[in-house]
Formats: sequence, structure tokens, C-alpha cells
Amino acid sequence: MAVRFNKRFNINRVVKKLVYTILALYVGGTILSTFGTVMNCTSSPFYTGLSLIGWTITSSNTPITSGMCNATTWSGVSDIANTYNNQITAVSGSGVLAVVGIIAIAQIVTEFVTW
Repeated sequence: MAVRFNKRFNINRVVKKLVYTILALYVGGTILSTFGTVMNCTSSPFYTGLSLIGWTITSSNTPITSGMCNATTWSGVSDIANTYNNQITAVSGSGVLAVVGIIAIAQIVTEFVTW
């Protein structure tokens, strides 16, 4: 099976795929950021699935420290008696958008080659 350059590629289709990819990544990033902001410092029964999209789920044995979710500080001393119970503590990453980007790039590249 030889891979050859496709001399008859359709530039309109390539531009359309590129625009759709950028739009999907932008909208997807906005949606995930908004959901992440709302769900930050909450506990969810879907913590395993949420960790697959790149969010950080802190285990139930991690003590709460000052500056973290639900931390209470009094005179500079944090309440370390409380611990997280699978709470979402970081929502910056997104593995789903990385997969969407990789698939989109692969589709754009396949417009220029034939099998």
C-alpha cells in the first residue's frame, strides 16, 4: 500500500474542515471551562469519568489546606481535620479536546494523500 500525494484535493473542503476544527476546539474549550468553573470544589459520583477528560480529582485522604476548596482559615491556621471526598480540584486540562484536535488534523492530512 503506497501513500501518494493527491493532486486533485479540494481546497474548499480543506478550508472548511480547518474552520470547523478551530470552531469546535474553541466552543468545546469554552464549554469545558464553564462547566469546570461551576463544578470546581464539588464532589461528583462521576469522578472517574471526569478525570478522563483531564480534570484533577483529589482522593478522599488528602487533607484540606489553606487556599484549597472548603478550607477554613482562622488566624492563619487551616482546618486539616476535614478531608476531600473525591472533589474536583483542578479543571484546566482537557483530554477530550486533544483527541478532537488529533482526529481533525488527521482528517485534514488525509485530504492531501491517497492510498
